[in-house]
Amino acid sequence: MSTGIAHSAEQTAATTDQTAAAIDWVVDTSGTYLCQGYYRSPFVEGSRGEDLNAEAEHTDYDGDDRVILTGNVFVSRNDFQLEADRVSFLASTGDGDAEGNIKIRRPNSLLVGETASVNVRTNAFDLKNSSFVTHQNRLRGESEFAIGAPNGDIRVVNGTITFCEPDVNSWDLQADQIYLDQSSGRGWASDVIVRVKAIPVFYTPALGFPLDDRRLNGFLFPSYSVGSTSGTEIVTPFYWNLAPNYDLLIQPRFMTARGTAIGLHGRYLFEDFSLFEAKTEQLPDDKVAGTDRHISKLALTSDPSKPVIWNIAYEDTSDGTYQNDFDNFADLSDEQQLISSIGATVRGDNWSAGWLIDRVDVVDPSITGSVVKFSRQPQLTGSWANYSEDWNIFASGDATDFTRTTTGLSSSDPSEGRRLSSDLKAEYPMSRAFGSLTPAALGFARWSEATAGATTQDNAYFTYGASLDGSLNFEKFGENGSLYEIMPRAKLLIREPNEDPTVVKFDTPDTANETDMVSQIFLDNPISGGDFVGDTREMALSLTSRGVNGNGIEIYRVTAGRTLFLQDRGITLSGSPETTEQGPLVVESHVRLAESFNWKTRFTSVADGETMDTATNELKYRSSDTEYVTQRIVWDNDSAIRTDLYVSNQLSLEWRFLAGLQWEPNTEERVNQVVGVEYESCCWRAAVVHAYERDRVTSTEGGHSVKLQLELKGLGVLSRGASSIMERLLEGYELSEARY
Repeated sequence: MSTGIAHSAEQTAATTDQTAAAIDWVVDTSGTYLCQGYYRSPFVEGSRGEDLNAEAEHTDYDGDDRVILTGNVFVSRNDFQLEADRVSFLASTGDGDAEGNIKIRRPNSLLVGETASVNVRTNAFDLKNSSFVTHQNRLRGESEFAIGAPNGDIRVVNGTITFCEPDVNSWDLQADQIYLDQSSGRGWASDVIVRVKAIPVFYTPALGFPLDDRRLNGFLFPSYSVGSTSGTEIVTPFYWNLAPNYDLLIQPRFMTARGTAIGLHGRYLFEDFSLFEAKTEQLPDDKVAGTDRHISKLALTSDPSKPVIWNIAYEDTSDGTYQNDFDNFADLSDEQQLISSIGATVRGDNWSAGWLIDRVDVVDPSITGSVVKFSRQPQLTGSWANYSEDWNIFASGDATDFTRTTTGLSSSDPSEGRRLSSDLKAEYPMSRAFGSLTPAALGFARWSEATAGATTQDNAYFTYGASLDGSLNFEKFGENGSLYEIMPRAKLLIREPNEDPTVVKFDTPDTANETDMVSQIFLDNPISGGDFVGDTREMALSLTSRGVNGNGIEIYRVTAGRTLFLQDRGITLSGSPETTEQGPLVVESHVRLAESFNWKTRFTSVADGETMDTATNELKYRSSDTEYVTQRIVWDNDSAIRTDLYVSNQLSLEWRFLAGLQWEPNTEERVNQVVGVEYESCCWRAAVVHAYERDRVTSTEGGHSVKLQLELKGLGVLSRGASSIMERLLEGYELSEARY
């Protein structure tokens, strides 16, 4: 045993008149901390190896085995420190006692008491009438006995714990036994009474809570809400951490208007970081629908950084409105036509190849005929790129077999077919400081065969073309390092099919020709999907102006673009000639009005004119995660069809107001509406939300709901319904981490 370890004046000055939490609490009223302070854990200086270090004003030895230390006693071993007025122990075993102003420190924790049994060699102790604090998770409490194990675990007998700041007990837990298991990161309590302002409000025979951010088994706090479609709803989830790489969430859901459903969400992480997820919810005998209902989704996704990527998805539901009715966590790709698929992609340095098989299940009986999507059984894809000092060459394509249900199809609607498509491009880029010029040769090969009724349509053609894409860059430097640029761009494009093809649409949407962005007018082929390439002789023009301040931040960017057609287009997706001389005028702007204030607009005119076709005007103010306003107006055909307003206002350090409205001015109807209030103090926060949602499938009258949420910080969240509905309906909302 050796002496001479110095300890700070802060440690020696502390007395047991203070609780353990008060000793290490630093008051800060600057407004930085919601709790008006924070815990500061002093450095625990341990000894080397198994040495026992001690110092005291007086040291006595009974000549046999007992060492007695009195007056400002300080004992340390490894990461354990003991302070007291008097410590007596056996040198051979380390068993002893401590009295007066006892403070026991371990990393991230402090315990204070008057008398203790302690072993100075194993660091075990039994502290009577104690108070304690663990700094990292902000847990503090008092107990009749605090029993410490050599591994750092603590058992509290007849104790009270809370995560509130010192001297504030907005809520606490009283329990016969409390176990703080540092090795597992789990806390357990038995015979628990939850109190609010010292008033008992809830009893449970057992309760678990986390000590750190590790995943733990146990019941999560239930969720409670009231709605016009499902009635009163209570969800009581149970989380089962089966292993470090797989887990299961069991989620019973009771609804007074519909019945009881059971949901399961399982995850499995493979060694190669592929993730398998299974989600399902079963609702036997829905009281409203009068039938059994269910929804399921299975997904396997591999690590996207690997050269081989796998993707598997399976979707199933009893009807097309389940997800809309219950806001289910399955998150299907579509509510009316489900897509299940399996596929893989292999990637090299400059090439990729893949395959995909999918199946479309129509769960909405109103979806029939040509609206039904094609299944790809299978689709083979490939791409290749070669970059050299002079030429860049690109090639991509697919070979696909399509099929779909024949229900409701007319004799002219194809029910199955096959397609080969390939896009080729060779370009010669030339770049200088003042601009660039890129000539390119283009080729598009298409072949398809489609069966419609008793007839078969064959279609094969090749479209060749060329483009010349050039841009200039005019720069002017202003004061304080600011920069202003004007960038004109022009692209001459020629495409010429070798014959007039018969158009069969397998995966090309009806809106494939719409131009919403300036970048779209510079595409070599604006038709999405691989079904069609038409003829054109056109000139795409755009002009961009931008400004950058001295800090390198773009303060504005305005771009306008338009396509000038040099001849009529006879081979079109619709089958009818297009005779317009110019495409839509597209204008995009983004202006930074202030540090936190942005203005965005997008305007698209009708072809051959400047009259508005579609437009969007958006003003967005965001100074922090909790202070923002977004206002948006959407026009279609010279009429405002949608207005959005989203507001989040931090009224004070504790109170936050949130609201969102999506409105259709032409019909004077709401789409969605949400109003909520959040309150957050140092050790708890709560939220209440009222929401209206239009039915997303039928677009008819929707339903109302009220969601409540309460979080006892450090313990858990009671009902996550409020935050989940605001994340869905309130643009820009994110549930922030608990503040302290």
